[in-house]
Amino acid sequence: MGGGDKFKVQGLLSFALLSLITLTASRCDREEAPTYRDFIFVLNFEINPVDSLISLGDTLWLTAEFDNKIEDFISNEKFELIDFNFRTLLGFFRLQGKSIGLPSQPGATSSFDLVIKKGSVSNAFETFADFDFDYTSEVYSCEIGIVPKSQGVFCLNFLAPAPGDINLSKTITLPDTPDGRKVIPLYRNIYYVINEGQTNFDLYKKHSVASSEILVTTDNIYYEQKGTFTFRVID
Repeated sequence: MGGGDKFKVQGLLSFALLSLITLTASRCDREEAPTYRDFIFVLNFEINPVDSLISLGDTLWLTAEFDNKIEDFISNEKFELIDFNFRTLLGFFRLQGKSIGLPSQPGATSSFDLVIKKGSVSNAFETFADFDFDYTSEVYSCEIGIVPKSQGVFCLNFLAPAPGDINLSKTITLPDTPDGRKVIPLYRNIYYVINEGQTNFDLYKKHSVASSEILVTTDNIYYEQKGTFTFRVID
């Protein structure tokens, strides 16, 4: 073999090796570049009595009971969450005027006594307290009595954790994409639905700015219209 042929063969081998390395690296890049899937969980509660008018000393009962197959709002599918920490806050507000929205209304945790039968409410500050379900036999539940100690118009609501506060990667496993990429679940929000959306919102609008009617988004509607409960306490 002449010197030119030798260099030509070496060049072809080098090119083939470089092509193989490039192809392998490209394939690894495709395998390592994940895609993401957003999740919004839906949690349903009841507050009784549903009437917007109650008397001092009466008890509102906050209850829930559902299995660990939790609905994803985006896909309408259910996913198993076993003994999951939803990192939820329960809010207590005294509504004092239509000139301010709910976040600016004064907190009112001290205006209530709580009767805990299932679940827990702890670490109460002026407005919010940590809320947790009881989890037994694959069922989430709560039964919490809320007893007003003063008159006025009040609002209860739930505050979901921020998107970065929940990591779903160790909780939900999703199948790979058809081209072999990993699918990583991303928590985006929790929608809390009280009394199937019957929340005395007309009373709310008389005593607070209805932000969800100004900036109409699905997140705002679920947070303010479906996830609050407003009531007046009389003597």
